[in-house]
Amino acid sequence: MTTRMTIRAPRMRTKTNKLRAHRWFLCAIAMGAVLVAAPGGPGPWGSRALAETTKVPKLRTVEGVVCSKEGAPIQGAVVYLQDSKSLTVKSYLSDSRGRFHFRQLSMSADFDLWAELNGKRSKTKSISQFNSKTDLNYKLKLPISK
Repeated sequence: MTTRMTIRAPRMRTKTNKLRAHRWFLCAIAMGAVLVAAPGGPGPWGSRALAETTKVPKLRTVEGVVCSKEGAPIQGAVVYLQDSKSLTVKSYLSDSRGRFHFRQLSMSADFDLWAELNGKRSKTKSISQFNSKTDLNYKLKLPISK
């Protein structure tokens, strides 16, 4: 029985191997510098990218004036805002200039808006969730003379 013995020469590093390794190292450093210097921080996990993915929900503001059929502002009218889904009602007393407002309302809900004073009621205004405006302004006319 004969055993064969193979002798291999040690692998020699050539200049091209060293240059490739050196280029790879420089490329990795350059990419790291670009990622750190980019706006929003390193990679897709930077603070800017995080802020874009966690958007604050938009809120709606409904405001307006309560007036008589002649157009005079009415103070002390009760303005009602009812959520059509949950049927919860918010109310507001109009000020001396007949103004009212409801703030921080959900954009994904439908609302009904009306005013009342001394048993008289204005027409009901419907606010749809499909209306993309965030600031809505209404004029509610009560059927009374002033």
